[in-house]
Amino acid sequence: MVVEVRELLKIYPLSNGKELRALEIDHLRIKKGELVGLLGKSGSGKTTLLRILRGVEKFNRGEVSIDGIVLKPDSPAEDFRKVMEKTAIHLQRSFGLWSEKVIENVIRALAYVQLGEEVLPEWDPVFYEGLKEEAMKLLEIVELKHKAECWAEILSGGEKQRLILARQLAKKPSILLLDEFGTMTCPETRKKAIEVIKRVNKELGITVIFSSHMPEIHRALAERVVLIGNGRVLDEGEAEEMIKKFLSELEAPKVGKKRIGGEVIRLENVRKRYYVIPGGQTLDLKDVSFSIRRGEIVGFIGRSGSGKTVLARLISGLELPDEGKIRIRIERKWVDFSNFGRRSVEVRRKIGILHQEFALPFWAKVSEMISYKIRIKKETAVEEAMKKAEKIGISESLFDAIYRLTDLPKEEAEIRLKRLGLSYGIIKELFPESSEDLSAVYPILERLNLPNEILDRESHELSGGEAIRLGIVLASITKPKILILDEPFGDIDPVTLRKVANFLKEMNLRDRTTMLIVSHQHELVKELADRVLLVEDGKVQEVK
Repeated sequence: MVVEVRELLKIYPLSNGKELRALEIDHLRIKKGELVGLLGKSGSGKTTLLRILRGVEKFNRGEVSIDGIVLKPDSPAEDFRKVMEKTAIHLQRSFGLWSEKVIENVIRALAYVQLGEEVLPEWDPVFYEGLKEEAMKLLEIVELKHKAECWAEILSGGEKQRLILARQLAKKPSILLLDEFGTMTCPETRKKAIEVIKRVNKELGITVIFSSHMPEIHRALAERVVLIGNGRVLDEGEAEEMIKKFLSELEAPKVGKKRIGGEVIRLENVRKRYYVIPGGQTLDLKDVSFSIRRGEIVGFIGRSGSGKTVLARLISGLELPDEGKIRIRIERKWVDFSNFGRRSVEVRRKIGILHQEFALPFWAKVSEMISYKIRIKKETAVEEAMKKAEKIGISESLFDAIYRLTDLPKEEAEIRLKRLGLSYGIIKELFPESSEDLSAVYPILERLNLPNEILDRESHELSGGEAIRLGIVLASITKPKILILDEPFGDIDPVTLRKVANFLKEMNLRDRTTMLIVSHQHELVKELADRVLLVEDGKVQEVK
């Protein structure tokens, strides 16, 4: 056996003084060379188990044997380090890459194995060329050899995941751990990812243990599926049998009669082009024209890298078109959202957005994050902020540019503010902390299957599925007129996902909220959306 778990107990102490019993596994065994899938609800303990097998998460009781190394709660740090050398892990929403060429990212990973640091050893041409040759072989395995000279940041989400996989393979692990690998990619890219993992398992003889919420990934990849619930191993066996057992809790889809109003979003001959050297043109959305009506749910589908996320960011005002107009109607007034100013600020206040590369501030308390979101969308708070901005010499246009950044993850907002010659402190200065009424959040938490006590937790104490559902809470808590969700379903299991989908339908029916949903989960998009738009080859067309 390459992995054996016995009497494992993992307890997380929470910042609110309580404890979370994350795992209680009596026995689990995995043979060398196996492809094993972990299936269970969000928060069931799958990621925690992978982290323990990786050697980066200590536990409270029990024994874990990993490729001949036995770990116990009191094992020395050296033993955990040895396990880390034998394993590699890839987390779902991890896109940490060097801002340089694809092949250089892999060369750095190879150099780390021999030199102990991620460097480009160009001072030794012979050594460097050897690493480069090895890097090309790894890129061929993950089907990225043709992108070797491209900059890593211009890759699609699916390509970035395969590049990260190549970097993990550079460590020559005996066990590869994958957490929701391929969930947020299009079906075609997902299929390619599955083929790559199979090749890694067969050609390199690496044991693969993966978690996935998607039944089709388990059907295509797993030789055996382990069903996990409430931190325990509930059952294990063939994929189809375990999937059937898991999906038995699925609730029925919400149905209801809805009212569709007049146009609220209009794109007129919009063009957005990205051009990067080396690598050439990566995206050219051209002559994009369509409209969306009040109360509609519109789904956007297309291959990874086709421009779906760019469209969502254009409509939300986080990117500006190179040509054309983006108009949004709020309170019966059309506003050219391509221009900055007071009227655009009012539109921004009525938009909620969840980003694809969504990330919560690491040490933030959940209640404080919700309070902040309520505060920055309040009309009185925005008016006060504009008065403060005027006093310190910030124009209405600059204030609008700053205000748009409040909907971005902190890291990206900091980068953009720096370009404006400002620090992140300007947002805190314009929107100082204040106590907000959180009573409206309780029914939303209940509907999204989140406990009320989550308000007292900090962001790092949430599972991946809990974090993304909290992202939906943050985007919807202020009852926006327009809700934009970019890949909101990747970290959510099918049972919980149906609850989320029904919540969105209820919100749409009750408040006539206009929704734009970008997702690679096509069946769910069809279930939710009134219309589906395909983004392909720089064009947008309706799917009949």
